[in-house]
Amino acid sequence: MADDKKKQYHQGLDLKSLAINLATIVLFFLPFAIYFGEEEKTLFYIGVMGAFMFLALIVPPFGWMRPHVYTDMPGNEPMQFRKSN
Repeated sequence: MADDKKKQYHQGLDLKSLAINLATIVLFFLPFAIYFGEEEKTLFYIGVMGAFMFLALIVPPFGWMRPHVYTDMPGNEPMQFRKSN
């Protein structure tokens, strides 16, 4: 039967998805840090945000797109440490 061999659903736990999620969390808290934090550290907060965005950009697969399992573009599959059969 066709239902015997089900493909596992992608949980979003690959490196790229985690890096994008972390950068988004930092982006969410940036206005609060600027408003409630010290005024002298504003550029530092913005620099940290830029560093997280840069990290999310360079984590493989390189680029701005979040990887997904149903992609038709080569190289945009989620990077997994252990492949399931």
